[in-house]
Amino acid sequence: MKSTVLSLVALSTTFATASDFLEPFEHIHMSDSGTPYVHSFGIEPAFTGRDLFIDHTYRVGDGVAEHESEIELEWAFTERLGMIVEVPYVWEDEEGVDTLSGFGDLAIVPRALLIQTDRFLITAQVETVLPTGSENFGGETAIAPGIAMWNDLGNWWTLNSGIAVEHVFDEDSTELVYGIGLVKSFGEKAADHADHAGHNHATSGLFHLHLEVTGSTPLNGDDKGDVNLEGLVGVSYGLMACLDIRAGYLFPLTTPRDFDKGFTGGLIFHF
Repeated sequence: MKSTVLSLVALSTTFATASDFLEPFEHIHMSDSGTPYVHSFGIEPAFTGRDLFIDHTYRVGDGVAEHESEIELEWAFTERLGMIVEVPYVWEDEEGVDTLSGFGDLAIVPRALLIQTDRFLITAQVETVLPTGSENFGGETAIAPGIAMWNDLGNWWTLNSGIAVEHVFDEDSTELVYGIGLVKSFGEKAADHADHAGHNHATSGLFHLHLEVTGSTPLNGDDKGDVNLEGLVGVSYGLMACLDIRAGYLFPLTTPRDFDKGFTGGLIFHF
């Protein structure tokens, strides 16, 4: 009983206070214990930052080939408050059908880091999708409140995970969206490895292996309860203090499948 009370007291002290949310932002690429903060491909990170993502994804299956380029900006206003903005552009080629292309809908994700320790982070966020896209690939209004988590598993193994409930107003559909990403990092563990701002440790020269599973489950409608899963095996590398490169292979894990295989690659610029 005593140990349980002490655990609850320790957990309560990790929650952010009002003043914590106003602390000025500084670049943080590693935890206080020196474990790298590494972005997964399909899972929003629990840690805050100022990063620009430029990604391109290719999927093919059932005579349809789809290319999607996306620009994503992650911007921390303070140490714990931030926002993500995403804008995709899609090309779709189908056998016997003209090529379709256009912008997808704009997504805005305000977020707040609620709990921060050396080995655990938890962030609350609310993704809002606005109907700004083209006729072919946009036009939906949706909201998805959820949480993102980061765990230090030891020996430079880390776990990124997230879960959200997304409701699309135009279709009156709701689904559970989730993902988990395991990362193994390799490289020099040097305490004096300064970043581009000269503050914290940088991840330049570090190599990372990624294994991810993302999925969704409808909570209403004819497909209620169906599980749709997608896997990814990928790599990323800190080319320099302000730039990471990454690439991955995508594959379906459940049937019916939306595609047969896919590839993704991109750049991450750190400000």
